[in-house]
Amino acid sequence: MTSKKENLKLLISLGLAGVMVAVILWLISKLSSTIIPPPNSESPSTLLPNKPSLINLGTRILVKVQTYPEKRDGVKAFGEKDFTTAVEKFTASLKNNPNDPETLIYLNNAKIARDNSESLKVAVIAPVNFDQNLAEELLRGVAQAQNEVNNQGGINGKKLQIVIASVDNREDFAKLDSELVGDKSLVAAVGVRRDTTIYNEKGLVLVFPVERPSQTENPENIEQNSVKNQWSPPKNNYLFHINPLYDNLVDTHARYIARQARNIAVCGDSRTSRNNSTSSSNQALVGQYTQAIEKYGSKVISTPCNLADKNFDHKAFVDKALETENASAFLLIPSARNIYFATKVGQEVKGRKPLFASETMYSATTLQNGQDVEGMVVPVYWHRDANKNNPFAENAFRLWNARVNQRTAGAYDAMQVIITGLKQDNTREGLQKVLSNTDFSASGATGKIMFLPSGERQGEALLVKIERCERCSSGTGYDFVLLNKK
Repeated sequence: MTSKKENLKLLISLGLAGVMVAVILWLISKLSSTIIPPPNSESPSTLLPNKPSLINLGTRILVKVQTYPEKRDGVKAFGEKDFTTAVEKFTASLKNNPNDPETLIYLNNAKIARDNSESLKVAVIAPVNFDQNLAEELLRGVAQAQNEVNNQGGINGKKLQIVIASVDNREDFAKLDSELVGDKSLVAAVGVRRDTTIYNEKGLVLVFPVERPSQTENPENIEQNSVKNQWSPPKNNYLFHINPLYDNLVDTHARYIARQARNIAVCGDSRTSRNNSTSSSNQALVGQYTQAIEKYGSKVISTPCNLADKNFDHKAFVDKALETENASAFLLIPSARNIYFATKVGQEVKGRKPLFASETMYSATTLQNGQDVEGMVVPVYWHRDANKNNPFAENAFRLWNARVNQRTAGAYDAMQVIITGLKQDNTREGLQKVLSNTDFSASGATGKIMFLPSGERQGEALLVKIERCERCSSGTGYDFVLLNKK
């Protein structure tokens, strides 16, 4: 009898112990699921309290122009991890707006998550809140490259995921940089950053799809950023440039200008705010052009011109430059927001003297006022006629139902470089070594891409001229026509 009671107690004790073990294991599994993100989830930093992630795969709408309900439904489904519905909704949204690169990226990411495919993850830094046109142009190039490689089976069987990185305030860029280099699931990034030190220090390849004017914050430091200044890259350089550096573009253009005229009147823009980086960058570019033009034997005259001045009188500027200082040509260097005012200067110059402009005016906005700037020569990195056998421009037109520009071509080529490199080695360090190899090359919209040891692109800029056209695809009656190199 005693033995039976003892056995019963033993069984009860074992049963209770088993229940306790099961409860403990259940609690551990629940706790682990809140700490370890599942595959295809957002960056781990999204899980930290009071630290929202600045990168996403498809859970936020950043480009809000022409947002259809289907896109909002797709983002909602993506956030709920209902990837089948997300694919359906993003597909429907693209039928309404085929020119939306953000939706195409989210669609491809949703397909990867739905199919639980193996993938490689690359980030694109999109300045949506600072220059939405530029952001969309870059996203189109990245989306086109992602779409093509995934439709072809991926990179050695692994699909390409794209995370979009964006900030609301300039103060958050340092946080964004830290998040990108700290996310070990990322193998590379595409974008333009002012401070790139952390990318070399932490070992994340950053490919520049476009080049910007001198990055100096203080116009007094222009001398440090002149065309003669050479940058010494670190031993293990993780920074690569799709286009020749902006200094190269300025130098090519300045050489051409100096051959056409001796006294050049320059018109830029300068705002009063000390914290306006666009203003200081524009002033630095004026300084770069001045130095380059004078290097080739011509002179920049002193007649002041400020397109950002609300009281600016374009006629008075042109008349004074001609009558007082015998200007023999005019060079327009506007910021993107002041292209229209630059065309008004061109309207006054038209037919009187040669007209030139910086790369900023290689835009559809300029062509909308083409009658005012006909004959103007602009430096560029890419033109659809530079290599007529290249299928990029035609493929882009079919995909987006619209023409694309050199910024889209640059972003596309940034991805081609990364894709080509990842086919050889899909680790961060391995990718850097592949791209740094002097034998490395990739084919893209801008032709064959090869890098110097510094990460700079080999090659020169091109020159285009605005000419009248009939039935041209710009729809303005004017277009940028490629000039023969001189």
